[in-house]
Amino acid sequence: HRALEISPDDASTHNNLGNALQKQDELEAAVQAYAKALEIDPSLIVVYNNLGPALQKQGRLEEAVQAYHRALEISPDDASTHNNLGNALQEQGKLELAIQAYRRATEINPNYLQAYNNLGNAFRQQDRSGEAIQAYHQAIGIDAGYAEAHYSLGNLLRELGRLGEAIQAYRKTLSINPNDVATHYMLAKTKKHGSYDHEICAMEALLENPSITNPQKVDLYFALGKAFEDLKMYEKAFELFSIGNKDKRETVEYDIFQDEDFFKRLMNTFSKPLLDQYSGCGFDDDTPVFILGMPRSGTSLVEQILSSHSKVYGAGELYDFRQTILTSNPKVAHHRFPDHLDQLNRNEFAQFGINYVKRLREYSYDARHITDKIPANFLYIGMIKLILPNAKVIHCQRNPIDTCLSCFKNCFALGHRFSYDLQELGRYYQLYKQLMSHWNEVLPDYIFHFQYEDLIVNQEKQTRLLLEHCGLEWEESCLSFHQTERLVKTMSSPQVRRSLYSDSVGLWKKYETQLQPLISMLTATE
Repeated sequence: HRALEISPDDASTHNNLGNALQKQDELEAAVQAYAKALEIDPSLIVVYNNLGPALQKQGRLEEAVQAYHRALEISPDDASTHNNLGNALQEQGKLELAIQAYRRATEINPNYLQAYNNLGNAFRQQDRSGEAIQAYHQAIGIDAGYAEAHYSLGNLLRELGRLGEAIQAYRKTLSINPNDVATHYMLAKTKKHGSYDHEICAMEALLENPSITNPQKVDLYFALGKAFEDLKMYEKAFELFSIGNKDKRETVEYDIFQDEDFFKRLMNTFSKPLLDQYSGCGFDDDTPVFILGMPRSGTSLVEQILSSHSKVYGAGELYDFRQTILTSNPKVAHHRFPDHLDQLNRNEFAQFGINYVKRLREYSYDARHITDKIPANFLYIGMIKLILPNAKVIHCQRNPIDTCLSCFKNCFALGHRFSYDLQELGRYYQLYKQLMSHWNEVLPDYIFHFQYEDLIVNQEKQTRLLLEHCGLEWEESCLSFHQTERLVKTMSSPQVRRSLYSDSVGLWKKYETQLQPLISMLTATE
């Protein structure tokens, strides 16, 4: 601020102040400093390129896009502006426009590594894996020491089920950047540890490294837990999972009582009278197939089986349903869901359905069915029935203790805040069970219940039942689902690339002593 006192009319001083504020996460103040700089000199491209990210971090994506467009009016051939514009457009979900922007950046600067990597990520988001691989290879061809592209390539290969190649890409990343925690984490989640190897030692050493942040330590605890579980050293594994969960829990805001209230309001609102009153008023399209349940209950597996069918497109974990119902109608958007639903008229329920299917069709225009496998859609089954009465709902179930253990062993990128404490996890599972029995009561015969363990015991019979429920002809390819070439964008990707295996059934017994607080909660009401 001293510099400002000396030269208050110097644009670059305001720009530097903006950068310092942005580094400290004081985003609003940073935006004001950049605005002041541009007031003094509106032709400074560098300021627009600093302003854009500050706006993006605040979720002000449209303003960021406008800032980059203004910079391009001044200098149409500035490669970094095109790259930044691509970033903002990609965050808005405008993938085609983002791809154009990244391509323009690489045309202007053919050695622009970051733009190739971003281009690859945008293609990956569009499931255009061949073009994504090509973009990553272009970056690596220019600079074989560009770690970011090796890492991105590893993630894509993992999603494609090419696990051996993914492991090679992660190892290449670590040879360039041995302290990269994200890569250690993904490598540990992708490979099966056969011995106490140098990769485990490297992670243990990183835990002692003073430059490692707390969130990175959390990732290392979960990765090491997985490694020791591979080695059947269950006590050590559980100890690491516990520390990881405890540290993660301290960083997330979560109140189980808020969830209890939400579940209660769902059950009160979606009563038999309300469902009867609005019966038959939704959009009658039967494209959507919702695969839902607790996290780690087999949803990725069911989607992989269904998407092996020629008439099904597996769209993965979509947030579109929740966004559609929470944002597309002001009567609902301005209140806590599910309050005020009874103020909607019959046409408005149909309009919700139309809006959702329109969004779904952007993933595939010709598939007979499109799957949406966000587990937490179990919260919205009543709403699904009202707005899409012909949609298929598949509820995935697995042994409760195995399900909860699997949640506890995973550090989720988004949501699932209930999973970092065994007592909260047990309570949340009880709430989920209560809500599911409510849906079964008020919507008899609407939900298809799919039991993970039954599939392991009799794969063909359960697969036939699943296809039958979706009105699909039998196709042999659904039995060899693990060979299907499609991107699986969840942590379960390696699991659905194996033929069916039973080694995760009853795995909780290896941790029976440590899981007592959870077990007593789960058995209390049964």
